[in-house]
Amino acid sequence: MQFFKKVSTFDFMGKRKGFMVLSVVLVVAAVVAVFTIGPKFGIDFMGGTEIQVAFEKPASTAQVRETLAGLGFPGAEVVTFGASDSEYLIRLQAISLVTDEEIKAAEQSFQSKFSDNQLSRFELSPGGDKLTLRLDKEVPIPQVEKAVGDVGLVIGEIFEEPAAVERESGDEAASEDADKSAKRCEGVTCTWPHQETFVYEIGLKGVTERVMDGFRATDYGKGAKKMRSEWVGPKVGQQLRVAGISSIVYALLFIMLYIAVRFDLRFAPGAVVALVHDVMITVLVFTLARVEVTLATIAALLTIVGYSLNDTIVVFDRIRENLSKSRERKLVHVVNVSINETLSRTVLTSLTTLIVVVVLLTVGWKTTIRDFAFALLVGVLVGTYSSIFIASPIVVWLDRRFGKKKV
Repeated sequence: MQFFKKVSTFDFMGKRKGFMVLSVVLVVAAVVAVFTIGPKFGIDFMGGTEIQVAFEKPASTAQVRETLAGLGFPGAEVVTFGASDSEYLIRLQAISLVTDEEIKAAEQSFQSKFSDNQLSRFELSPGGDKLTLRLDKEVPIPQVEKAVGDVGLVIGEIFEEPAAVERESGDEAASEDADKSAKRCEGVTCTWPHQETFVYEIGLKGVTERVMDGFRATDYGKGAKKMRSEWVGPKVGQQLRVAGISSIVYALLFIMLYIAVRFDLRFAPGAVVALVHDVMITVLVFTLARVEVTLATIAALLTIVGYSLNDTIVVFDRIRENLSKSRERKLVHVVNVSINETLSRTVLTSLTTLIVVVVLLTVGWKTTIRDFAFALLVGVLVGTYSSIFIASPIVVWLDRRFGKKKV
């Protein structure tokens, strides 16, 4: 099946300089935008708390924001989730409501209450919803909970393991986990012996529980339900940010190596420059449109790299095939003919992909897949453009600069 009834004769290479200038301007704009405006990183990379809440009654975004501001969370991101106006996705920069100074003061106060019992560990989880204690002597759980409450920490009602936790590492953690077979729990507190000491884990009211309590205290929020919640610590966020950038860099390096082996050295730089171009333009759109950069959008960028590369290789393969048939022709002519011969395939592939992406974007506009679909939409358009106006002209330029063939 062909999009054009006859092989087109568009002079793509004749317009290459103008499109190359346009692309350079856009890439420079992307670099400037990244270092001035800056991408809008999600909690995956910056750290924070994400809560999905369902209200029994319809609630406006303004009401939800006002309640959050009253709870001490101004500037929270609130978006509707799903088709109804009673379910929201809330993103907060806060992870824990307890500062380091408050933790130190609480530890000193707690130690004074058990002066005859050595406290070898007093550690609050990064999410602020779990306190871990280690005492030399066993103490009844109610007495421990009372002491924790007296030092200013709020005991939770239901203890839930957070979705993302920065756990301790090493043999000590493994040994402590092995001792949990003797765990005994009362309410939100659990205890077990460990190496001649006694470990206590007390569930505290973290950010999520306090937010839910605040909603349930309002008229519109009575009976509000927490559908899910998760948080990411800043340390984990930094690791994810580095890993996300590294994955894209490694992908480009291995792609360059593959193209160099599959074709020749003239083709590899063009393919990689086109892929970098696609990623940078997508980042520019994300930065200007203030779309969140999350793990899903990083996955979309890698998908864009694969899609654009596939289209570029089809064009490169036709160029190589035509070069073997007509060696007397100039390379610029061969490239132009090859692009025209694969144009129907390029247009049909891009159109069918765009139809799927547009449907995904439309249906998932009020869901978490919106940003992923938006990234694919931008990437498919830019990837199709770069296969024709970036990758192929760079092959011509490299051949003119370093090759033997006259163009």
